[in-house]
Amino acid sequence: MVCHRYESCNSMGLLRLFVCCRRAMKNLIFNFGKEFPELKQYSAFSKIFGGSCLIWLLRSVQELVSLSHKIFEEHTDEMKNTIFSLVDKTSEIFSTLTNMNSVFYLLGAKKQIISSSGESSTPKHDDQAFSILENSALEHVKIMAELLEKSTTGIPVTVKGSQCVIKLENCYDTVCWDRLLCTMSCIRGFLWGLISALEGTCKDYLSSPEERNVMFQYASRFSGCVAKFEAFVDICMHVLFMETKDCELADLISVHLPQELDCENNSLNITAIMDEWTRHQPEEIGFHSDGVLNISTETRGFDLPKVQFVKGFLLENLLSGEGPSIAFTLRELYNASAAIVKLKGILSFPSEVCRQICSPFQKLPLGPMVATAYIALHKLADMSNWPDMFSLLWIDGILSYLEAVGNILALPEINMSKELYTQVVNAHLRAIGKCILLQGKNATLPTHEIGSSTKTLYLQNRSGHVVAKGIINRQNRLNSLKSRLRLSLGKYVNVSSNMHLNTAVQVIERALVGVNRFSHSIYEINTGNCDGGTVSSDVAAGIYCLYLVLETVPGNKRVFKRTVPGLIGALFNIVLHLESPFIFYTERMPVHYPYLHPDAGAIVLMCIEVITAFVGRHSFQIDSCHVSQCLHVPMTLFKGFKHLLSCRNMPHSCNQSEEQLAASNEYILDRQFSVDMYASCCKLLCTTIRHQQREVARCVAVLEDSVNILLSCLESPNPKMVSRAGYFSWNMEESMKCASFFRRIYEEMRQQRELLGKHSMYFLAGYISMYSGQGPFQTGITREIDEALRPGVYSLIDICEESDLQLLHTYLGEGPCRTTFANLVQDYKLHFQYQGKI
Repeated sequence: MVCHRYESCNSMGLLRLFVCCRRAMKNLIFNFGKEFPELKQYSAFSKIFGGSCLIWLLRSVQELVSLSHKIFEEHTDEMKNTIFSLVDKTSEIFSTLTNMNSVFYLLGAKKQIISSSGESSTPKHDDQAFSILENSALEHVKIMAELLEKSTTGIPVTVKGSQCVIKLENCYDTVCWDRLLCTMSCIRGFLWGLISALEGTCKDYLSSPEERNVMFQYASRFSGCVAKFEAFVDICMHVLFMETKDCELADLISVHLPQELDCENNSLNITAIMDEWTRHQPEEIGFHSDGVLNISTETRGFDLPKVQFVKGFLLENLLSGEGPSIAFTLRELYNASAAIVKLKGILSFPSEVCRQICSPFQKLPLGPMVATAYIALHKLADMSNWPDMFSLLWIDGILSYLEAVGNILALPEINMSKELYTQVVNAHLRAIGKCILLQGKNATLPTHEIGSSTKTLYLQNRSGHVVAKGIINRQNRLNSLKSRLRLSLGKYVNVSSNMHLNTAVQVIERALVGVNRFSHSIYEINTGNCDGGTVSSDVAAGIYCLYLVLETVPGNKRVFKRTVPGLIGALFNIVLHLESPFIFYTERMPVHYPYLHPDAGAIVLMCIEVITAFVGRHSFQIDSCHVSQCLHVPMTLFKGFKHLLSCRNMPHSCNQSEEQLAASNEYILDRQFSVDMYASCCKLLCTTIRHQQREVARCVAVLEDSVNILLSCLESPNPKMVSRAGYFSWNMEESMKCASFFRRIYEEMRQQRELLGKHSMYFLAGYISMYSGQGPFQTGITREIDEALRPGVYSLIDICEESDLQLLHTYLGEGPCRTTFANLVQDYKLHFQYQGKI
C-alpha cells in the first residue's frame, strides 16, 4: 500500500479489503467453536492459528495502523473509521480464540470429572482424545497470554536511537500511540474472551466442588499475566495521562515512579516498575478460603472534584476531536480495566491477580481511573459547543469501566462511601442532561423510543422538513451514548443498600426542584417570556434518571415510597413552568449551533410519561391533589391547539445576544411530536381512570373538560383557516392514530361502570355535539375518525342507564344532535350490545 501510494491503486479499497479479511477470519473461528470438535479437526485448526499466526495478527495491525499516516495524506472520517474497525476486528479475533479454547478446556475437564465418577459410558480412547484436546486448548491460550505479556514490557515511543532517557512529563508527547493502541486492544480482547468463557460456563460449575475447583484452577493459571496487564494499564494511565506534579497524588500512588525513564529500542523500559508494582500488596485485604472475594472499599476523605488527576489540556482536546488515536487508546485502557474488574467479580483469584489494597478508591488502580471518568463526564456536560461525534467512542470505554465497578458495588461485601457514590451518580446525571440538551425535540425516555406505536419512519419528516443524513447519524450516536449512560447508572442505582438508594434519590430530587449545584439561590426552572419557560439540562436529566429509578427499584422500598409525593409534585411544577403553545414547535437552527436549554416540549412529554408510570404503580400512594392535576394536564396543554399556526416567527427576548438573534429562524410545528404528546395525554387519563378510581370519581368535571378538549383536536379542520391563515391540522393518518388513543379513554370508562356510569351521558353528549357540527369550528368529525371512535362511543352507551338515555334524548332537543343520538343508539344495538347466548 505504501509502494502504490502515487499509483492508480485505491489504498482505501485495499484497507477495507484487509478489514473484511479480518472479519471473515473472526467469523470462521466463531463458527468452528460452536461445537466441540474432533481431535483431528482441532489439530489442523491449531496449526493454522498457532503462535506464528498470532504474532502476525498483532504485528500486521500495528504496522498498518502506524503506516496509515504515510499512506493517507488526509485523515478523513472514513479513514479513521476503517482504521479503528481494523483494530477492533483484530481484538475480536483474540477474544474469540480465547473464549473458544477456554470453553474447550473447561468442557473437556468437566467430561473427565463425569467419566471418573462413573456416570458416563464414554470409551477410554475418547477420554484420551478429550485430554489431548484439552491440553492443546490450554496451551493455545497460554501462547496468546505470553505473546501479549511480552508486548507489555515497554511503552512504544517515536524516539529514534538505541538508548536515551526521557523525562516523565515528556512521555505523553513521545509515545507511539498507534502501536500502544493495538497492544491494548488485543489485551482487552484476550481478557473479555476469558470472561466470556468463565461466565458462559459458570452456571454449570456450581453443582459440585470438583467442577468449581477446575474453574478456579483454570483462572489461576493466568493470574500472573492478568496482574501484569493490570500493572501495565496502571502505569500507562499514570505515565501518559496523569499530572506528575500534583501533591494530592502522593498518598494515592502505591508505587512512586521515577522522574526519568530509560528508552531502548524505541520503547520505554518499565519492567522494573512493573515488578515493583505487582509485588506491592498490603495485607489488610484477604480472600475467603472458599474463593469468595472479600474487599472493603471504604474511602478516607477522597473527594473527586478536589483532586486534579488528568493533564489539564487532555480531555478538552479529545472531546473536540483532536488526537483520535489517543482517544481510542484511552478507550482501550478503560475497557481493559473494566475486564479486570469484572474478572475479580466473577471469581476470587490468588493474591498475585489483584493487587490487594486497603481501598481501591484510594490507590492508583481505581482512584485516577474513577477520577478521570468523573472529570470526563463533567467536561462533556460543561461543553458550550457540540462535542465531536467520533470522540464519544472513548467515552463509551469510560462508561464500560464505571459499569463494571458498579457491578462490583452491588455485592454485599462492598461498601462505597456516600460522598464518592454521590459524585459518581451526579456525573452520570450531568452527562445524561447534556445528551438531552443536544437531542432537542428528539429527547425521549427509553421506553417511548422503543415501544411507542405513534412513531413513523425517522428518516421521513418529523417537523415538516427534510432531515439530513448527518443529523440522523449524530442523533443515533447521542442515543447510543445516552443508553450507555443509563446502563452504567443503573448499576449504581440497583444496589441493596438503602443508604445508597436514598442518596441517589436525593441527587435526583435536587435536580428536579432546580437547585443549582453551585448556589442554592439560583433556580434552574423558569417560566420565561412569551416563548415559554426553560429548565437546565440537570433538571431534564433528573426526569430521565427518575424514570430509571422507577423501573429499577421495587415499589415496596420504603426509602423510595416516602419521597413519591415530593417527586410527583416536582414533575407537575416543571410542567406548569414550561406550559406554552411553543412546546409543540421546533426552531430551525444551523446544524452545529449549540442549544442553550433542553427543548421544553420534550421535557414536558418526559414529565407526562414519568407521571403516568407513577400513577400506574399500585405500590405508590398518589395524593388526591396530584390525581386532579393528572386529569387537568391534558386540557392545559391542548387548549387552543387547533388555533396554532403551522409556522411562526417568535418575538425576540430582550436578553438574547446578537449571535442568537442572527441564528434564530422560523418555528415549525412538529407534527410527530404533537401526535406523541396527544397519545401520552390519552394514556395518562386512561391510567388515572384505571388505577385511581376513587379520586377520579371526585373530579369528574375536570376529567370531562380534558376529554372535551382532546376530542376537539379531532374536529375536522376548516379548509379556509388552513390554506389562508396557515393554521395547523393533522393529516388523516395522524388523526386516525390520535383517534385510536382517544377511543381508549371511553373504553376505560366502561371498565369503571360503577363509578363513572352515571356520568357517561355527559361525555356522550360532548361527542354528539362535536360530531353534529357544534364544536369550536362547527365542522364536525369526518367519517374515518368517527369509525375509529365508534367502539369507544358504544362503550359509553353501554354503561348508560335507560333513564340516562331518556334524559339525554330530552336534553338534546330537536335538531341534528338528536338525530345523531338516535342513529348511535340504533347502531349500538345492532353491532355492540350484548344480546345473550344464541
